[in-house]
Amino acid sequence: MNGIKQDTTFSKLRKWYLNLRRKWLGKQSSNKNEIQFNINNTFIMPSGFGWVIIAISSSLFILGTNLQNNTILLLCYFLSAILLLCVFHSFFYFTQHTVLFTPIQADYENRQFHLPIQIHSLYNYEGGSLRISIKHFKSLALTKSNPPLAELSANINGQLTHLKLPLPPQTRGIHQCAKITISAHYGFGLIKCWTHLSPKLDIVVYPKMRKSPLILNRSNSEHQLALSSDSQYVISDNLQGIREYQTSDPIHHVSWKHVAKGQGMLTKDFNENMSLTGWLRLSDYIHLGIEEALQCLCFQAQQLEKDHVSFGLDLETNTILPNQGEKHLQDCLHQLAIYTPKQPLMSDREEL
Repeated sequence: MNGIKQDTTFSKLRKWYLNLRRKWLGKQSSNKNEIQFNINNTFIMPSGFGWVIIAISSSLFILGTNLQNNTILLLCYFLSAILLLCVFHSFFYFTQHTVLFTPIQADYENRQFHLPIQIHSLYNYEGGSLRISIKHFKSLALTKSNPPLAELSANINGQLTHLKLPLPPQTRGIHQCAKITISAHYGFGLIKCWTHLSPKLDIVVYPKMRKSPLILNRSNSEHQLALSSDSQYVISDNLQGIREYQTSDPIHHVSWKHVAKGQGMLTKDFNENMSLTGWLRLSDYIHLGIEEALQCLCFQAQQLEKDHVSFGLDLETNTILPNQGEKHLQDCLHQLAIYTPKQPLMSDREEL
């Protein structure tokens, strides 16, 4: 029983210490997208090798004092001078950098996200490099059993450097960018300088695309199958004429008869008033599951935009009117990313 109580007390104290340390680090870390390293946001401590030098210098000082040996004391003072010199050089090297975080491009959840970083240094320090990493901040320290989630090293030589830090995999939704740690060992590796940064950037993760048959409803209220993914779009039988092909024209509008005759790429021009329009509805795919349905809608939205078809999106909790264009597609994908299932009312729960 005593052992169990001691373990419980130790775990509570450790949890309290970790929470206190995390809050303190949160106050010390900068939450700006552009930051200039200075004395207020820079941590500096001896590295593992630096602590060894400190231990050796302390031992030499005690030994030289007791034996009254000037040679040993001279060696102690020499090591101490080198250590102090490394402190100043490491600090000046680290605080000459300016870091700028640029927005993260939205993408699908099965893609690799990267954080664009711009680092500018005022001077050219030979042999200096910065280490940029994303770590677990729930632990006391970075150990071999707790490796960084992502990291990269860069040699900054007095110029503007563009980097892309790979981010950990993310699920569908909007996530806040993780804390970034930038560190440097400069000057014989005796001193370590580092800082914690919290960029004010959001990661927008769209559902991954899942190929499925297209169900396009003529109206938002009546369920009527309009198209199938196995068939090509037929916009209208009202053909206005033939015109020169443009890169923005759908490929299924190309007049292949004229191509076969060697007359070049021509496009069939249909009456725009008869253009096909419809609605993508979540309820048509809900039998597959929420995430699978969103993935199907994501694929269909991409295909409809690619073929210049005007479409609307009905997610039950939100509705986007039919339209087309890149902005309309981004609005639809954004709604798919932030979609949350509609919670049943309390009365409905009691009936269930």
